[in-house]
Amino acid sequence: MSLTSLLEKITNRQRERRITKWSDYRRLVASICDGKEPDADSIATILADNEMTLDDLRHDVQLLARRRKMRTDMDAIVPLEGEAKKLAKQIEDAENAFAVATAKHEEAMSPLFIRRNEIAAIRKRANQARMDLRQTCEDRELVAEYDEVIEQLNEAQHELAPLDEEITKRKSWVSQDKEKAKATPFRQEASRYTSQVEEHERILADLRTKFEPAEIAVNALQERLAEIEDRLLEP
Repeated sequence: MSLTSLLEKITNRQRERRITKWSDYRRLVASICDGKEPDADSIATILADNEMTLDDLRHDVQLLARRRKMRTDMDAIVPLEGEAKKLAKQIEDAENAFAVATAKHEEAMSPLFIRRNEIAAIRKRANQARMDLRQTCEDRELVAEYDEVIEQLNEAQHELAPLDEEITKRKSWVSQDKEKAKATPFRQEASRYTSQVEEHERILADLRTKFEPAEIAVNALQERLAEIEDRLLEP
């Protein structure tokens, strides 16, 4: 055997041994990462053969664990790609349908909005014309009568408002005291609430006696005012 052949054979054997040692190290890292506990002597031998330390081993085990997690995360999307395509198609179809429906809705609503705006403009002119007709009426007696009824109506409403407010308040107190009377376990306290309810209802009856004619007066003045206003609006 020539020296060249011998050296080449030695070189190949050394490379094969390095590969074998590295493979042993990789299997060791994988085994520990899998939760297995290799023999301590084997670990020492493999580390020595590969010129590795325990810190190197710890680092490589942690790195392999991270890389396995990365691969799991990477592979997780593969079985979902088909579903993702179906969802994308469904979303696209829904958005297209919504766009068509929106276009139809806008097409249908557009003339309605236009007509509504036209009516609003006519209403504005009508209100202005109503105000101008009332203010330009030259029938002094009718205008004086209108002003007198306005004054009477304001006074009547001024008298009615506090009555209405007091009635609303008393109704609320009646409801609250009735609930309190039912809720309390104490007879004396329940009796007090019941007495208060009776007092509120007595006052309510008196308020309604005053409210009804006041309300009738307000309604009558409003009707009279509307009748006078109709005459004011005549050209």
